[in-house]
Amino acid sequence: MKTFITLAFSVLTLLAVGQNNVPQIEITGVEVDETAELLTVNYSLNDADGDACEVWLKMSLDGGTYFEMVPEGNLTGDAGADISASETLSLTWNYAGLTEGIGNVNIQIFASDNQVVDIAEMVNQVDESELLSTLETVEGERHYSAAPEHLADVRTLITNAFSEANLQTEGHDFVYSDTDMQNILGRKPGAKAEDITFIIDGHFDGVPGSPGADDNGSAVAGVLEALRILSQYSFEHSIRFIGFDAEELGLRGSQRYVQEAIKPFEDIQGVLNFEMIGYYSDEPNTQMLPAGFGLLFPEAAQEVADDDARGNFLFACGNVASNPLLSTFIAASEDYVPELRLITVAVPGTGTLTPDLRRSDHSRFWDAGMQALMLTDASEFRNFNYHTPGDTIGTLDFEFMANVVKATVAATAELAVPISASYDEADLSTVLSVGDHNHDFPAEVRIFPNPSNGNLSLRVDEALNGFKARIEVYELNGKLAHREILNFSAGTSTSMIDLQKLSVGSYILILHAEDATKSIGFVIED
Repeated sequence: MKTFITLAFSVLTLLAVGQNNVPQIEITGVEVDETAELLTVNYSLNDADGDACEVWLKMSLDGGTYFEMVPEGNLTGDAGADISASETLSLTWNYAGLTEGIGNVNIQIFASDNQVVDIAEMVNQVDESELLSTLETVEGERHYSAAPEHLADVRTLITNAFSEANLQTEGHDFVYSDTDMQNILGRKPGAKAEDITFIIDGHFDGVPGSPGADDNGSAVAGVLEALRILSQYSFEHSIRFIGFDAEELGLRGSQRYVQEAIKPFEDIQGVLNFEMIGYYSDEPNTQMLPAGFGLLFPEAAQEVADDDARGNFLFACGNVASNPLLSTFIAASEDYVPELRLITVAVPGTGTLTPDLRRSDHSRFWDAGMQALMLTDASEFRNFNYHTPGDTIGTLDFEFMANVVKATVAATAELAVPISASYDEADLSTVLSVGDHNHDFPAEVRIFPNPSNGNLSLRVDEALNGFKARIEVYELNGKLAHREILNFSAGTSTSMIDLQKLSVGSYILILHAEDATKSIGFVIED
C-alpha cells in the first residue's frame, strides 16, 4: 500500500550566526510503502549563501520527546553531505525492523551548512542589566514554610522562562515534610546525538529571614541568562536547565532528581552547578578557607595567599572523576573570559573528606558517578551576609556575576557543539491517518463536498443506534483547528460543520465515538 499526502509545515529556523544564513528546510510530502517498509520524505532546501548542506533524518517513538538519528546506511536519495539547494529533493528511509508501526513515529529532518558558529558572539551577549532585572524579581524570602508564596512565584518565573524559550518544560514533583515541592526541568534537545546531555542548574529556595540575593538568587539569574542566550542557537547535543527546590533542606531536590527524574535516554556528561556567584571583593583578607583546605589543596591555598587573600575569583570545584569537565571549563574561561580569575580544585572520590565542598547540588551527581562542578563565590568563606538579612542585591558585583555566566555559556557551548542548522518535523500518526480507516466505527461516514469552501456536510449512514461523536479537525502539522460534539440518530443523518474560519489548505477530520475513531482527509479551497 502506498499513501501520499502533501504537507505544509512551518520551518523552524534557528538564529542566523554572524553573516552566515542558516539553511532552510521544509517537508513537502510523505510517501509510505508499507509492503517494502520504505518511507520517502520529499522536501525543499534553500541556502541563501549557496552552501552545500548536510541533511539527516531523526525519528521518535515516544510522541516527539526524544529523537534518535536514523542511521545513514538506512537512507537513500538526498541524504548525507553535499546536498545542493532545490525545491524537489527526497530521501527514503528503509525502516525494516522498526519495533513500532510507522504510523506511531514522529520524524525530524535537519539541514546544516556546517559553517562555524561563533561562541564569542554568544559570550558577548551576556548582559548585566538582564541579571539585575531577574534578581530584582527573585530577591526576597523563599522558604517552604516561612515564605511559600514568593517561593511559588519564583518557581513560576523559572517555568515561564523555560516555556517561553521553547524548552521541553516540566515540573518534577516530590514531597518533603508533608509539603509539595517541585524542581523545574527544561530540555533543549540536540540536533544530532541528543542523548548526550549537559546541565546548567541552580537552586531557587532560600532560608528563613534572608532575601537570598546571592544565595541563591544569583544562580537563578545566571541560569536564566545562560538560557536566554543558548536557547537562540542549535547544538549537536542536548542542554538541560534545572531549577532545584529544597536545596536548603539537605539537597532534597537534586537528590530526588538524580534518583527518579533522569530520563532513560539521557547520558549526562557534565553538570555546571551555580552556587552563589555574585559576591566579589578586591580588598585584602576578605577570602577565608575551610578548615584543612591548605593541607588537601596546597596549590590553590597558595594562589589565594599570593593575592593577599582577596575574594576576587570564581572557585570551580570538581572531583577527580570530573577532571575532563573541569579542564573544558578552565580552557573556555581562559579563551573567552580571560578577565575572570579562576581557582580550581578536584576533590578525591565523592568529596566525603571535604564536606564543605559537598554542600550544594553538584554532590548528588558525584554520588551517582556523573561529572559535575560547583561554581561559587565561596559562600560564607567570603560573603559575610550568608544566610542573613544582609544578603541583598546591593552587596553584589554584577560584572563578576556576568563573567561567571560568560564562562559557563562558553564551556556549555564547547561541550554541546554549536551547529548552523534548521529542521522541520512531522507526526506520522497524523499524516498517515488520512484515509478511510474504519476502527469498528458504529456507522458509515463521509463528508461532502470535498474540496469545499469550509461548509462541510457530514453524513452518517447505516447507524444501528444513535450515538454522540466528538469531532476534531487538525491542520497537517498536528495543530487542533476545530472541535465540537455532534449527536447522530440511528439510520441516516447529516450534520453541518462550519469551518469557514479556517485557511485554505488540507486538514484531517477525526471522529471519536464509542471508543472508536475514524479519520477523513479534506481540502478547503477559495
